[in-house]
Amino acid sequence: MINTKRRYFNTNTKAKIKKALGKLLVYGFLALACLLVLGPFYIAITTSFKTPIEAQGLDFTWFPKEFTINGYKDVFTYTGGSRFTTPLIVRGFLNTILMVLPRALISTIFSGMAGFAYAKLNFKCKNTMFAVLLSTMMVPGIITLIPSYIMFFELGWINTPWPVVLPALLGTTGAVFFMKQYYMGVPSDMMEAASVDGLGYFGTYFKIMFPISMPAFWAQFVLAFVGGYNEYLGPMLYLTKPQMYTMQIAMQQFATSRQKTDPGAVMASAVIALLPIVALFLLAQKQFISGVVTSGVKL
Repeated sequence: MINTKRRYFNTNTKAKIKKALGKLLVYGFLALACLLVLGPFYIAITTSFKTPIEAQGLDFTWFPKEFTINGYKDVFTYTGGSRFTTPLIVRGFLNTILMVLPRALISTIFSGMAGFAYAKLNFKCKNTMFAVLLSTMMVPGIITLIPSYIMFFELGWINTPWPVVLPALLGTTGAVFFMKQYYMGVPSDMMEAASVDGLGYFGTYFKIMFPISMPAFWAQFVLAFVGGYNEYLGPMLYLTKPQMYTMQIAMQQFATSRQKTDPGAVMASAVIALLPIVALFLLAQKQFISGVVTSGVKL
């Protein structure tokens, strides 16, 4: 009897030790991954508070020896050498919001409507159309870059917001696929109940499907906004006047003028540009994670 208890105790202890070691390895790996991801952000933030001499020095320091905010002052006083008195980064941020926010909102709504149609409606060639839609994801965007530029040039839309806003206004393939998978998990009984109540397709979507898909909608909206906020190539091609610069172009102009003299100021501009994205994620964190987790899960 005693030997049996000892054997049980030893087996139970070994199982607990293995479980503890497993957790330790998992948490250790996650901690290492966090360091690899957050390390560059920490270096950027600390460098933004360093003096030009220390930021350019060969000896790297994890914390500023001499704390200064001159880099941030420089960012908010740089006008790009134009006749405008508004700081270039402020103009870039406002232009980005005016161009990207409506585009992200409208494109997400249209993507949701398309995903709802592919998931719940029956029409001819639905599967073929969806397959063709997915196949466009394999076409590199650089292939259509020159034809798109020629088209917008002939339309006289260079140095206007339209080349940046219109191409993505009707939704994206990735968002359509995401929303389709989300709506596939919604019971079809809700569609039948809505039709009994006299609702058409648009009424069913906006009164029933749209409200219950808000987590997925928020997730796609955040992704669309971040993608537009970080876009560089399109604005660089189509927006050549300083008053039309977006955030990324304004940062590039500032970085070009300061990269050899004050790397700390360049890092300060990067930190300032990062803050709106961090704030958006913190505000929509719950909805974003819920939308990603519940997509494709049976409701």
